[in-house]
Amino acid sequence: MINYDCGSNEEKCPEIVPEEQTGMTQEEQEWGLKKEPRPPVPKYVFGVIAAVILAVFLGGSLWYYRTSVLPEKYYQRASAQFKLENYSEAYLLYEKVLRLRPERKNILYQMAFCLEKTGKTDEAISYYEEHLKILPGDGKALIRSGWLYTQKNNFEKGLPALKEGAAKLKDPYAWALVSEAAIKSKNIETAVEALVKQTELFKKPEQVLTCSKMLMDLGAWEEALKGYERFSALAPDDRRGIHGANAAKAMLGWPTDPKLVIRPGKSIGTIEIGDTKEDVKSKLGSPEAKEFRKVGGKSILADEYAEIWTYSKTMPKRGLRIIFLNGKVREAEARSGEYKTETGLGLTNFLLPKNAKRLEWRKDGEGRSVVCLAKGGGLTFYAAGLNNDGTDARYRKLRVHKGNSSIDSVEGFSLLELFN
Repeated sequence: MINYDCGSNEEKCPEIVPEEQTGMTQEEQEWGLKKEPRPPVPKYVFGVIAAVILAVFLGGSLWYYRTSVLPEKYYQRASAQFKLENYSEAYLLYEKVLRLRPERKNILYQMAFCLEKTGKTDEAISYYEEHLKILPGDGKALIRSGWLYTQKNNFEKGLPALKEGAAKLKDPYAWALVSEAAIKSKNIETAVEALVKQTELFKKPEQVLTCSKMLMDLGAWEEALKGYERFSALAPDDRRGIHGANAAKAMLGWPTDPKLVIRPGKSIGTIEIGDTKEDVKSKLGSPEAKEFRKVGGKSILADEYAEIWTYSKTMPKRGLRIIFLNGKVREAEARSGEYKTETGLGLTNFLLPKNAKRLEWRKDGEGRSVVCLAKGGGLTFYAAGLNNDGTDARYRKLRVHKGNSSIDSVEGFSLLELFN
């Protein structure tokens, strides 16, 4: 603190001088404390501000009404007309919605449908395609646009769209449109594919039967067979399924009589591996001949006794030789071409090149003979006296057995003997 000497005067100077008063006279200090009066605001300014606020409010309200409220009103009215199938009125209202709110792209499908129903095909296709740019996976739009293209005989664009849409919807009626267009365009492959999908998806037997008949007409016999089998599953008491299946099998060259069907490793006709002697008698009657032999060769069954029953005269064209071990059917063989697997493989065609892939292996032997094992095992074919190209033979027979090999011999008498 600083002390100031004021002479003889007993009054002392202030010990601290305020900064704001330093170097200022009292008049100046009083002047600094005075406030200048503000000029009054004209009344018209408040009016202008109020007018601006009102204009902004009204403009915003009008904008909201035109872009939100009014389009929604039009949309509600359009939807009501659409449900009433008043497609012309609905389209005009949808058009107003889109004009007021261009971003409202979710109504393009409805607009396209309205145009389609009013006969404006080209415009409808255009709107469907605009819709598909936004939702490329919309199955309904794909179906509608594809169908319109096919109605204009533009199958190059129409069929792919129809197929894609039907695959997404998994609807048999959508596949029905595909098959109809494919048949019209003579695209048999696509028609068959679409009809197969229908036989898989339809729930009513008559619909499945109709599709199966159409497959038969197209020459798709294997696919038709599956259709008839599904019909029989849906209507087990209706014989039409069995008749249709047999017709398809006949066209395929497959056996139609259960008594002539080979199930590799399991059965031939009515005789099943594992049947007892009594079972066989009940099915085929008493045999014409019986042989008792001991199994020889390198078989794991060597030294066991086998009983062989022969049926030929009592079963013309489908004779059998049945081999029993321990009182049960172990193997059975036939020389008749009537016996075939469920898929038509038999003595008449196992040598053909087209069936080579259906064989596990093929081994050539002496005297122009051959042994073949069917794919999956359980069925062996034998042939001797092959022709020059190996597609046919003078002597043939087949053996149904377990696993990949059959019994080789019994006391030196080969069960594989082709001429016995």
